Amino acid sequence: MTATLRPIFGRNRAFAFSTPTIIIFSCLLMTLPKSHAMTETNYTNVIDLLTAFSGKSVSQYEPYFRYTEQGKIVSVEIHAVGNESTTARYTDEPEPWKQVNNILRIRTADGFEGVSGVDTYYAGTFSDDHLLELKGAAADLMALKTLDPVEARAILTQAQPGLSDEAYASIDIALWDLAARKAGLPLHELLGSRRAEIEPYASLPFYDTLPEYITGVTEYAKLGFRTFKFHVWGQFEKDAQLIHEIERTFADKPYRFMIDFEYAYDLESARTLGEMTNETVFIWFEAPIDDTLLEQYAELRSTLAMSIIPAGYDNHSAEFIRRGIEKGSWDAGRFDVTVVGGLSTALELMIITNNAKLPIEIQSWGHSLAQVANLHLMLANELTTYFEAPMPKKAFEFGMRNGNLLDQGQIVAPKAPGLGIEVDWDRLQTADFYIMSR
Repeated sequence: MTATLRPIFGRNRAFAFSTPTIIIFSCLLMTLPKSHAMTETNYTNVIDLLTAFSGKSVSQYEPYFRYTEQGKIVSVEIHAVGNESTTARYTDEPEPWKQVNNILRIRTADGFEGVSGVDTYYAGTFSDDHLLELKGAAADLMALKTLDPVEARAILTQAQPGLSDEAYASIDIALWDLAARKAGLPLHELLGSRRAEIEPYASLPFYDTLPEYITGVTEYAKLGFRTFKFHVWGQFEKDAQLIHEIERTFADKPYRFMIDFEYAYDLESARTLGEMTNETVFIWFEAPIDDTLLEQYAELRSTLAMSIIPAGYDNHSAEFIRRGIEKGSWDAGRFDVTVVGGLSTALELMIITNNAKLPIEIQSWGHSLAQVANLHLMLANELTTYFEAPMPKKAFEFGMRNGNLLDQGQIVAPKAPGLGIEVDWDRLQTADFYIMSR
């Protein structure tokens, strides 16, 4: 039996199999090279990590991560949820991607719960691959003698060495949510909140025609967005025409634009395209060339006026980010909490980038739970400018009672403790694709 592995629009965020089985899935996880961000660490527990990130003592939070028999994990639920309304293309590729919202819910003996949501993507069909991976780790999760996410990962790395970064992210974020709920604080306050809101940009899917891009900008501007990101063809003539038409059509509007090229170009083509683009209208190019070409990124950055940033999906290790910083490759780095392995890993990476004064434009494409996990980190980090709001907006709020984070043109975290998102568990079951495992 043969499995077909496909990356998500140039990003190995998830695996899509033509004939998936647990055996094949497990073998792939064990043998494929991975870009684990936690290749090295000086932090043995979450309090040390949080102290290093915030720059102040956080010992008052230690009880909320402490294990007791009265507060041990007693149940694990995993929900895989997918709707056709989020199925989309992100480049000029023939087959759209199915998006699955994987929701982990852990409950403790003292009546608290922790929740996380991680999105995975599959070519041609919805899949429960992520659910099955988490299900395979559920017994080890319930056997943990710690609620500290840093300690938990160290233990699970030994017990489940093949777990993907996305699976670790599901577990890690749920443990952070649990601790913040116990503390009675929104998660960003536990992380050391620096602000209450952040400016968003509307991140649009790929459209087939130029008029659709114009219409998309016009429609989403009605929601209060003033900044927009395009996913484009990756073909020079078409992309150049789009840039020209956007600059011409919205010349009298206070709008700004970004383009995610999904590694489409070589250095010379990217430079030529950038030189013909008005940098006051198009303020950043994302992933114009392969992320691994750090020297070429530095060269491109030195010749173009708009910000140059990487994709940040396939390469996000501490070592890689340090090399990018040393070479001056980017105007801002980029990663997603749900991709790198969770908030704990993201904090480690953020310590490195903050020390280097490198901004991180954190990704947040995904459903509300994935969005809000990234949002809490943004609110605790001053060196992030924008929140990525995926469109169509309502589609990504499915199954959440308070999934809307947009408030008068700004993105604001819910006020409830933890992630702050309330899941409508019954509503999840009405999705086009739904599987639940206990």
